[in-house]
Amino acid sequence: MADDFTQCMVSNSRMAARAITRRYDAYLRPYGVTATQLSLMGGIRMIPGATVSRLAEARGFERTTLTRNLDKLEQLGFVASAAQGRARVPALTPQGEALLEQLLPLWRKAQADLRAELSSETFDDGINMLKRLSKV
Repeated sequence: MADDFTQCMVSNSRMAARAITRRYDAYLRPYGVTATQLSLMGGIRMIPGATVSRLAEARGFERTTLTRNLDKLEQLGFVASAAQGRARVPALTPQGEALLEQLLPLWRKAQADLRAELSSETFDDGINMLKRLSKV
């Protein structure tokens, strides 16, 4: 019997992540930021004073992905970083705070649209499953 790679957790989770990211990116495209960058800005707000390493761990980013996106947000003037010993500690600038507030309704709409498409129960079950998987 051949292995059925259509049931592969790795492939299916990556395809789902890319599809969801593309959907959220479409909402944010007019504002010049990506879903990854919005998520990073949200993480910076949620964990003030966190180092890059702490943010990467808490928000599920690869450190290189986080650093690349952080650099872009700094170039755009939405984030400023300070050194704390050898660590880098990012913070939202006033422009970043304003952008995050402007984008939150779009994020909420993306969440609501996906919830409606999947059903509330399926959406909630999916979020709970992803949270469990992130601890495997």
